[in-house]
Amino acid sequence: MKQLTSRNIVSEIIIIFLFFGVINGYSFEIKSSDINHSIFFGGTLQADYRQISNHARADSRFDIRRARLHLKGDISKQFAYLMAFEFQGNETQNLVDAFADYRYHPFLSVRLGQFKVPFSREWQINDCHFPFAERSIGFSLQPGRDMGLMISGQFFKDTFSYRVGMFNGDGIDGSSRGNQKDDPEMAVRFVIHPFSLTELPVLSGLFSGISYTEGRIDLSNISVNAKSTGMIGTKRSLYVLNANTKFGALLDVDKRKRTSLEGGLSYGPCSVYGEYQRYQYMSLKPVRGTAGHASFYSWYVNVVIHFCTSSIHNNLLKQQSKKNTAKWQAAFRREYFSGDKQWIIDNAYNAAKEANAYSLALSYIVRSDYRLLLDYTVTDISDPLRIRVNPDGTVEYMSSETAFTLRFQITI
Repeated sequence: MKQLTSRNIVSEIIIIFLFFGVINGYSFEIKSSDINHSIFFGGTLQADYRQISNHARADSRFDIRRARLHLKGDISKQFAYLMAFEFQGNETQNLVDAFADYRYHPFLSVRLGQFKVPFSREWQINDCHFPFAERSIGFSLQPGRDMGLMISGQFFKDTFSYRVGMFNGDGIDGSSRGNQKDDPEMAVRFVIHPFSLTELPVLSGLFSGISYTEGRIDLSNISVNAKSTGMIGTKRSLYVLNANTKFGALLDVDKRKRTSLEGGLSYGPCSVYGEYQRYQYMSLKPVRGTAGHASFYSWYVNVVIHFCTSSIHNNLLKQQSKKNTAKWQAAFRREYFSGDKQWIIDNAYNAAKEANAYSLALSYIVRSDYRLLLDYTVTDISDPLRIRVNPDGTVEYMSSETAFTLRFQITI
């Protein structure tokens, strides 16, 4: 007989919960006699099939990409909270988000707990709304989620917004920590929509922003694991750097710095936006060789277009409820990643100095509950990467990757 653990039970509950919630089109909300006190239950389930064209790779597979449960609510007009749990378990631990918000005014809110570090436009987009199957290769350079305190706000109807926080710098709760240094990591993000209050129809959607993080770290915080779309969920990587990397052991490190510049324009159903990111480890000291910095760069440009299918119904549209509308979304991405060649061993065939990728994605979205996504991504790799050694002693390499992803998503 199958032994039921708490994790098995909760996993089964979330599947049943998502299934019946989406089928019936319900949101699960509990309200107390106090009109300001409510609890909302929701979640996201993403089921994938990914096909890799390279015949030498056994990476084509079905996968549960995410199975996430959300619990959020308001205690009063000023206090709110959110907790998110991940049951997929392959890349994250169970607790994803756990934070409380104090909303004093539009220009001042305070958040405490575990949440997304304010860095990069790409990272701030919710997983269930992201237009591609995976984020860009440069996402590996971003801070992800962390424990900390953040203040945020906006001025002049979101013309200018800011987020400033201090974090542990170790990642999500339960991540490995070193004992050499324990300095907090500072993170800031500023975004401006300079023409948002004007009557100019095109320029009103223009925006730009900058993100920055800096903090002293120890060897346990050295972690670069750059992956292409087809490598997500596998042990393959384009570039790996850590304290005991296959490129050589490291003795010490000083600071970690990240910088991101973003900008774009939204007009009608179209959006064009992009980012440039720079990631640095300062004063890396290897066991052998000369001390130096490690620098990584990446950029991407996205074009996203929405097509509302309900518009073809003309007068019938007025008779349809909002929940029956649907739309198509098309997206194109061009991206680039550059790894520091100083930390690559020549002729090791286990890291690439550069990678260029092109993605084309098409989504069919019914309300916000159902989403069917097709993603086709081609990645060109500057240096051949060893895939495997055959029994006869021959070696197989890859210098490009073609990944096709089919995803079905339900969200409530």
